[in-house]
Amino acid sequence: MDETGYASRPLPFFDPRATSHPIASLLQPLRLTGDLGHLRRRDYGYAAGRADQSPFTATYERLSADPGWTTHALPGGHNLMRDTPDELAKFCSTLPPPAE
Repeated sequence: MDETGYASRPLPFFDPRATSHPIASLLQPLRLTGDLGHLRRRDYGYAAGRADQSPFTATYERLSADPGWTTHALPGGHNLMRDTPDELAKFCSTLPPPAE
């Protein structure tokens, strides 16, 4: 926790330029509401490099079995931009642009 009590300090293996991360983003679930039919595609990027420790493994496995989702297992760990920047860029380049 940082000095404000509202954020966690960057992990020691992060880039020294990293800043605190809002703690609420780790504690509050994301809720999608309304008609999601307008979404052209649903993609889930998974950091497979830490599969034994990841809290997202169950979500990845569930979405992999769902035909409405396209899942992508990226070989890096928690920090994909540091661990596998080329693979992350390739994944992001396959995503459709936002709807207008």
